[in-house]
Amino acid sequence: MSCIIRPVLNNTEIKDKNTILFAAEELQRYLSAVTDEEIAVIPADGYNSDQNDTLFLGLGISGLVPDVDDKKLDDGILIDISGRSGLITGTNARSVLIGAYRYLRELGFSFIRPGKDGERYPSDFFFKDVNVCEKASYRHRTVCIEGSVYQHNFINTIDWLAKVGMNGYFVQFPVPKAFFDRWYSEDTPYRQKKELSVEDVCAIVEMGEAEIQKRSLMYHTVGHGWTARAIGKDGNSWETSDDVEPQYREITALVNGERKLWGGIAQNTNLCYSNPLAQSRITDSIVSYCKTHPEVTYLHFWLADGTNNNCECDNCRKMRTSDYYIQMLNEIDCRLSEENIPTKIVFLIYVDLLWKPLYEKLSNNSRFVLMFAPITRSYSAPFNPDSDASAEPYVLNRLKFPSDADQNLVYLKDWKEDFDCDSFDFDYHFMWDHYYDLARFNLDRVLYEDIRNLSFLGLNGLVSCQAQRSFMPTCVGMNVMADTLWNKDADFDEIADRVLEIEFGTDFNKVKEYLSALSSNGCAEALRNEEKITSAHCIEKLQKALELIADFESVIQHHISDTDDKEHISAWRKLDFHSKLCTLIFKFYLDAATNKKVGDYAHIKDFVLKNEVLFKDEFDAWCFFETFSVHIVERLRKNIED
Repeated sequence: MSCIIRPVLNNTEIKDKNTILFAAEELQRYLSAVTDEEIAVIPADGYNSDQNDTLFLGLGISGLVPDVDDKKLDDGILIDISGRSGLITGTNARSVLIGAYRYLRELGFSFIRPGKDGERYPSDFFFKDVNVCEKASYRHRTVCIEGSVYQHNFINTIDWLAKVGMNGYFVQFPVPKAFFDRWYSEDTPYRQKKELSVEDVCAIVEMGEAEIQKRSLMYHTVGHGWTARAIGKDGNSWETSDDVEPQYREITALVNGERKLWGGIAQNTNLCYSNPLAQSRITDSIVSYCKTHPEVTYLHFWLADGTNNNCECDNCRKMRTSDYYIQMLNEIDCRLSEENIPTKIVFLIYVDLLWKPLYEKLSNNSRFVLMFAPITRSYSAPFNPDSDASAEPYVLNRLKFPSDADQNLVYLKDWKEDFDCDSFDFDYHFMWDHYYDLARFNLDRVLYEDIRNLSFLGLNGLVSCQAQRSFMPTCVGMNVMADTLWNKDADFDEIADRVLEIEFGTDFNKVKEYLSALSSNGCAEALRNEEKITSAHCIEKLQKALELIADFESVIQHHISDTDDKEHISAWRKLDFHSKLCTLIFKFYLDAATNKKVGDYAHIKDFVLKNEVLFKDEFDAWCFFETFSVHIVERLRKNIED
């Protein structure tokens, strides 16, 4: 007996039709792989509950879809299927696609990471009753491009999002060439470099945008770059460049008596925001971009990167930088409203902008989304909604930034008092810190608690700024992110057990115990500047970590050599690489702690680069070594010297 998949496409916008038809085709593709039956896709005019052996997909085919605040932005799904017959619908076309993948997951399919190797099909497939009626706990469930990126990784990440209930992707910068250069332009002894032009990167991004549109995902873009473009720079990276040309010098921030690029980097250079020309150079560019990019859901308007680098001229001193920021936001809204352009504008609370404006307010809250970016926080502990920490005073270019999660929340609460608009957390759990806590279990738990606490903080989700290839040593962390953003009441251990069993098979509990213990040892707190690496406690933990790795070696090797368990061998090989890497690194840390001197680490870099291609879908070697050589080694030196 064959099964028919019937996408209902009438009275639906073209974009939504394409997504619903794609959802039907995805069901056909996966179901055809596990059954000998013919699975056909035939569009229908409407839902017919009397039609047997038929799965209907579409919008408005049931009145039982969960109620949400905004049907375009918020995702709710309804799956009502008995055997082979029933319906999948949602609050929007993207939700229908999420519902289709959720149905597959209920049937035993798994999508634990991007790409074919991250998929698992049920070994004993049969159609069964599936009844799900849910809405996502949070509106914003998005991954932001960072680290080192290559084309297939970029496309596969976008493809993976809806499969696990995520709903958005963020392409930073006007052209994100910096991220692709980190992969293609890196010249190592084990991989030949390839130079990409701006046109090449734009072509790759266009392919990604097509995949975003096919899935009706929320499309975020730009962020940093507007201030650099206002002074004639491209705003596509943090590279140094020639100083400001004379015609733009008057609108560049006056810092320490000079108007010039901050540290030689345009991306880090703020402007003289009290100058009307500086404001108009930015706002004109943003309005023009919105006119020519209607595919963008959320356009991010951020000021320059860096800290304590704002203009010190007499006019700029009259208000805080955040006041001038709000002036520009209101101007953008006014002009977009005149043009009937619906693009949402994201503004950020970040470093110097943590201090709220004293005078200016938004004139149209519905246009804007507040982005809380606590980049200076520690990940030793999660957000605490009941924190009673206090804010540091605002002193222009002499600001002291909060170092833990609780202190960061003070500034968010201050903004929230006066700015009643949509908002989300923009955070960095898998940007640097997963290289401090290499086993990641403690970090994954902090991420879990952070997401659960977002609703108490008045934040409607998370945009994760992170290495795209963040699935080492396991896929637990990213699945914790996806599952908890969809359902903030999800259970951490249930997620971890499910993912680890899919990855490692029958001995998954041993892996969990090993990585949990390893995560509690090592020296993550020292790398976060919260403990002395030379302390007896830290040295004892490093020694314990090395013992744990040595004791677990036999378990890893047993599974690698087990010819009867080929399904899980790739995960055990990944864990073997990870354990060897941890051994090298913990010995390096222990040597630094006991000898009070940071030694040579060329052997660590060679080991990572030698294995890079083998684990390129799970592990970002560039991001790891950039973190290790720039952040970790320098912190170790300072930690020992202090």
